[in-house]
Parts: sequence; structure tokens; C-alpha cells
Amino acid sequence: MSQASDHAIHTLSEFLLHGGTNFQIFDLGRGVHPMDTQFFLELENGMRPCPRPRQQHAWFAIVFWSEGSKANHYIWFVKFPIDERGLLVAAARNHFLQIILDALGQSLSEEKQDTLPDNPYSFVPNQSQMAQFSAVSKSCLSLPFNEGVNDVAQYINAPAISDWRKLSVQSIADFAQSLTDQSTCKAVMANMPLFHAEFTRTLLAAAETVSIPSVFKQFCAKHCTDTLASDPTVALAALRALSNEQPDSIVHAVLDTLLNSSQLDIHVLSVIAGRHYAQLTEHRLTQFFEHAAALDEAESMDGKLFAGFFSDLVQLPMLRAEVLAVLRATDRSDTLARAFGHLFSQTQKK
Repeated sequence: MSQASDHAIHTLSEFLLHGGTNFQIFDLGRGVHPMDTQFFLELENGMRPCPRPRQQHAWFAIVFWSEGSKANHYIWFVKFPIDERGLLVAAARNHFLQIILDALGQSLSEEKQDTLPDNPYSFVPNQSQMAQFSAVSKSCLSLPFNEGVNDVAQYINAPAISDWRKLSVQSIADFAQSLTDQSTCKAVMANMPLFHAEFTRTLLAAAETVSIPSVFKQFCAKHCTDTLASDPTVALAALRALSNEQPDSIVHAVLDTLLNSSQLDIHVLSVIAGRHYAQLTEHRLTQFFEHAAALDEAESMDGKLFAGFFSDLVQLPMLRAEVLAVLRATDRSDTLARAFGHLFSQTQKK
């Protein structure tokens, strides 16, 4: 490849366009979110911060296909580090792009598309995230769902005569895309007491990828608070089902109930941080960090738990100002004051 041709492509967006493909980007940082092509290009060019970073990285699925062959698509899962401003580290993206150019050239012929060369930026989603991504991408690209969705529907409508163990995680995730429908949600609500707990957990967790109707949202909210003590894994799944990046009074009520409780474990705090970050006002953030600080002390984590949550949330563009406001506030408990003090003493040692 000539030096001139190398310089003709500066971003992954340009590479995919020059390769003669159509493509769709998904943000996998916190859930599964389709990303506008122009937004991704601006993100690549350092014009926008990454909206949903996790573990100091931005996580993407890149789905691309040749003209007229959407069903024969290819997927790259890649993650790139972000800087302190939340911007993509261009050097890492450039390194990945150069690896691709060196291995594949500028033309994504069909025999090359499925061959992503070894690189330090690829990752493999866990089973749950892979199933949810597959379901969302099929919905987004108007591709057929797993044939097993009919078996899931049969189990939901007649759990006493169907075997939930024959249902795949992928089929359940695909079926969850239909939870935007009121009648489907009513069937789930009516028969949930008859479902096996593992099925309920998988279905509710997968529901986080769709905008569920208000009646089902209220059902999940009550199910979460009612079962948190007796069946925490299902309660956490119900909490995940309430995921919403828009202000939501039903979600606010659940979060306020949880954050006003005497103690929360790391699993509840992780779901709140990972899926309900958009609902965290300065007051809720203060409560959240109070719980994190108390749990850190109770579990003798030496500040690691608290620091992890702080660094995670402060990197979210939509929350950064609120997190820093909590940091500057003076009306906080001794426990939270000690946590912030320990956080900065550890930072200064590095």
C-alpha cells in the first residue's frame, strides 16, 4: 500500500465507507445503544466525549455489510481507551486502524470481512450481553429473530405445560424485543408467578434493551422492591428492566426507595451506576456515594470500592458536573468525608 493511500483514511468511519460497506455502530458501554453514524464520526474526530464509557474505555460493536446483503453482515467488537475529558484516545484508534489497513488493505472484499487480525482492542461480550446485542441489532437492521422466540411465547402463555430449560438465552433476548407491546407485557405479568426464577431473571434483564410500557414498568418497579430481600437476583433483573436514559418518575420512585434504605449491597449499587446513571441527580448521587462509602468500610475494601464507583461515574459526560458538585459539598457525613479524603490521599501517592 502506498504512503498516499495510507494518508487517505484517518478514521474507522472513512475506512468502512471507502471499503464499500454499509455499517451500524452500537455503543456497548452500558447496555446496547445504536449510535448515529454522524455521532460516531464526531466522536472519532474528538468533537464529542464518549457518552457511556466503562472502565476508562469506550466499547463498540461495528456491524457492516455489503450493499444488498444485510443478512450476511460482519461484526467487530472493539474497545478504545478514553482520556480524562472522556474523549477517545486517537492514538489507540489510529493503531487499530493501521493494523486493519496493514492486514486488509482499503478494500473490504467478502473474503476479508470476517478476518479481524489479532489486536489489543478486540473483546468478546459475555453471554448475556452478546444475546442482548444480537437481539437489538436484529431489531435495528430488520433481520429475523431466532426461531425459538415462538417457544418462549408458548412458555409465557402456558408455563405449566412448557419446559423453560429448552429455551435458549438468545431466544429469550429476542423475545424481549416484543416487550414494547402491551398485550405481551400483560401475559408476562399474569403468569410470572408460574415462571422459573432463572427464566424470569433472564427475561427481565433482557428487557433493559427496550422501552417497556408504563404498566409493565410499574410492575417491574414493584417486583424489584418486593423481592429484593427474598429473591435478589430476580429483583436486580427487574431493576435492570427499568433502564431508561430519559427522566422517569417511576424509576425515580424506585431509586429513592432503594437509596433511602439503611444499606445496599454492591450488586444493587452496580446496577444503579451501570443502568440508572441518567436518573442520578446531585442529591441521589450523594446518597449513592454515602452507601458506597459505608459498604467500603463495612467490607474493609480500603477505599477500592468507593474509588471504583467514583472514577466510573465522574467519567460520564452527563454526570461529571453533578459528581464534582458532590465532591465539593460540605454537608456530608463523616463516612463520606473519610471516603473522599482516602480517595485523594491515594491519588496523591500515585
